[in-house]
Amino acid sequence: MTAPTPVTTTLPGALRAQPPAGMPHPRPPVTGGGTGVVRQLVLALLCAGYAVGSAFDWGSNQIALFMGDFGLTAAAGTAAVSCFLYARSPRVRFRPAWLLFALSSAMAALGNAVWGWYEVVLQRPVPSPSYADLFFLCFAPPAIVGLLVLAKRPVTKAGWICLALDAWLIGGSLLTLSWSLALAQAARFDGPSVAHTALSLAYPLMDIALVSMVLALHFRRSPGNRTAVNTAIGALALTVMCDALFTSPLLHSSYRSGQLLDAGWFAGSLLLAYAPWAAPRATGAQDPDGHTR
Repeated sequence: MTAPTPVTTTLPGALRAQPPAGMPHPRPPVTGGGTGVVRQLVLALLCAGYAVGSAFDWGSNQIALFMGDFGLTAAAGTAAVSCFLYARSPRVRFRPAWLLFALSSAMAALGNAVWGWYEVVLQRPVPSPSYADLFFLCFAPPAIVGLLVLAKRPVTKAGWICLALDAWLIGGSLLTLSWSLALAQAARFDGPSVAHTALSLAYPLMDIALVSMVLALHFRRSPGNRTAVNTAIGALALTVMCDALFTSPLLHSSYRSGQLLDAGWFAGSLLLAYAPWAAPRATGAQDPDGHTR
């Protein structure tokens, strides 16, 4: 007698080999790599072109004023539109932070537009204080709150209230300190006006608060879109560095629009415009927390 032949049942379709236990599941393919390289190349060419033009004073004083004022307006406006469009896209983490970055860039664009109105259109020096100072001072608070949201996103209504109170405390304390120092200096010396002294003190104080948030967020990063967050941090750090150079007595007295310092602000705005779209996107569907399904 012969042993019975083992009967094998064939399931519909081909049998799929199961991966061994403990092996990581393959990640979905990432798309947009070529597009990302093209964006980075365009960004580098724009920043390099603006830097070269600023180094040579743009060939004439009028062109230098136009590029130093309205060129920065266009760059900051691009950052505002980019962050706003990214915040409106579905399934985006930290939507309030990107909306605040859009508001911050819009304030910078309006401040540079006021400078351009005085220097290019009216062809006269920008008064101090002016509406440009108001817009430039409004650049830092939304960026600070946006960095706070990136550092620790509130999940409850009470958390949002605490975040708003913290931001109000930071802004109010800085404003009170700047005005107190301005009043003390005005009472001791018969020099510039109180408003002018307060503005000269408010700029570095806002920059100190912003760079503090940049450093804090650098050491406490969220597990989400780290590429976008790191690019935004680098853009704000570059902007703060240029602000610090501008407020220094060595450069502030000799500054005029169209100089090489404007290339730093231009690059910072374009980096912030590129930040939301910096990370490549996977083809798989993603949940609101950024995990690929």
